Amino acid sequence: MMRFRLKICLMVFLASLLGAGTHLHASSLGSLKLVKPDSGAKAVSAEVTGFRSANFSMDEKEIYRAIFKDFKIPRSKIARSIHPVEKTITLGITVEDLLPGSGASHIFYILGHRSEKLMQVNIIWGKPVDPKSEPQTVVETANQLRNHFIQEGFQREGLAVNTPLEDGSILVFRGKDQKGRMAVLLLQNPADKGGEKGGANKIDDVNLRLSYIEKPDAPDIFKIKKGDF
Repeated sequence: MMRFRLKICLMVFLASLLGAGTHLHASSLGSLKLVKPDSGAKAVSAEVTGFRSANFSMDEKEIYRAIFKDFKIPRSKIARSIHPVEKTITLGITVEDLLPGSGASHIFYILGHRSEKLMQVNIIWGKPVDPKSEPQTVVETANQLRNHFIQEGFQREGLAVNTPLEDGSILVFRGKDQKGRMAVLLLQNPADKGGEKGGANKIDDVNLRLSYIEKPDAPDIFKIKKGDF
């Protein structure tokens, strides 16, 4: 009975999101339906510079220092990997309660292929991080972050709030600052795709991804040059 009530409650939360208004690049965001911001929106003042002490264009050593400053996590506890296709460097950590009561989250600092400097930060909450994560907590975190970003003063052009996507996920927020740097908040439910394990009413696997992107239209990733093959 508790599980049944939780599912109903979560459906209400997801519905309220709609009514209120791995590696994500801007190329996957171009065809989304946008919503009009309120006419009384504040002047553009948002600045997407990275995440906490980690600023875009910092090199790997500087990111290690920033992570230690923010979370007291030493270099030996930071997972380092290279993307097999894009050839970017990723530094990953796990942090508890970035927002009070939000639970565990993975934070991935992504350094560009050519520059080897910070170009993107991804933060993930939900089942990919903690199998015991409560879907309701993930949705509440999405609500808190959306409300925060709405007040930050992002550009009207390209602004999206609570936009349902074709794959069943919700673009909770997307906004650009005056330099074109982007914040993207995406609520996903991998189980909501039909089939034996999923189905439209299963929302146990809901997860949330927040991305800060320096150059959404020109990510620094490996590309085969024209004429090489």
